[in-house]
Amino acid sequence: MGSDPLRISAIVAARNATATLPRCLDALTRQGSDDVEVIVVDDFSTDDSRSVVARYPVRLIALADHAGVAAARNRGAEAARGEVLFFLDADVVLAPGGIDRVRDTMATHPEIGAMIGSYDAAPDDQSLVSRFKNLAHHHFHQRGRTEASTFWGACGAIRREVFFAAGGFDEKRFKLPSIEDVELGSRLVDRGVRIMLDPELQVKHLKKWTLASLVITDVTRRAIPWTLLWMERRQLHSDLNFSWDQRLAALVSAAMLLALMLSVINPSALLLLAGMMLAAALLNRDLFRLLYEQGGPRLAVAGFFLQQLYYLYSLVGLTVGIAIYFVQPSSTGTVPSHKTGEDIGG
Repeated sequence: MGSDPLRISAIVAARNATATLPRCLDALTRQGSDDVEVIVVDDFSTDDSRSVVARYPVRLIALADHAGVAAARNRGAEAARGEVLFFLDADVVLAPGGIDRVRDTMATHPEIGAMIGSYDAAPDDQSLVSRFKNLAHHHFHQRGRTEASTFWGACGAIRREVFFAAGGFDEKRFKLPSIEDVELGSRLVDRGVRIMLDPELQVKHLKKWTLASLVITDVTRRAIPWTLLWMERRQLHSDLNFSWDQRLAALVSAAMLLALMLSVINPSALLLLAGMMLAAALLNRDLFRLLYEQGGPRLAVAGFFLQQLYYLYSLVGLTVGIAIYFVQPSSTGTVPSHKTGEDIGG
């Protein structure tokens, strides 16, 4: 007789998520079985999120105060009964078979302590910025190393004992959605935990991005706290969008901007600009090919310039983060607090 299947606890942290929770929970409950529990932790929503959750056969944990995404996930983990904790954002839709994939992987690979997935190639919102952002994330996760060096809270599973041994998410540093999952991943790697990136474990992202929300979020909740974490740890993993070719692409983008400014006073700099644009296109040719396949020339061209913008404002975030570190060395996770929405998740 075979052993009992691993019990899975799917944990969804939500705040003011009435627009996306129904689709998120529809997908989860359709995949449910006796060995799966779904827990929604409502982080003191001011909308009807709790009423939405009440319509589903799931456990609701309602926080009495707004505690933040890291704390909400931790409260869900503490209440969970499963041997594997499967964290999902409230604005994602898990693809069919996702829970089975997590269970089978964790059951057949006891050496794996955690696993993460990716966004799919069909984002819900069809605006140029949203399609670019989600497809870029999909691309970098699809080409990432199977042996990952980070964790991802939007679609990430971890063994219960591994999670608590590492201390869970750092709820003191991270109240707003930020790099709380990246920071946890760093501690997991330090402990020798193996994290698997499974490109077939996918979720559809329901978030609508605007150019303003993209730049603000990427700078204040990604680049600056990531830089502070890097400065504190003095360790930089070369994976996903931090790989060596991406670091080179960021330098090429900066050179492109410099050439553009020089061309105002010296038209011959346009040749340098053209060379830098060609280099930028070649460095990310697979990404731009994906954008072209999904949205034609319009999305590919827009994506090219949005990717260059991403590098430039990330370099600004890097510079600000370094400055903050030397002014206040213990400031990891302390970033400008600009709200771009009250949902929990990226």
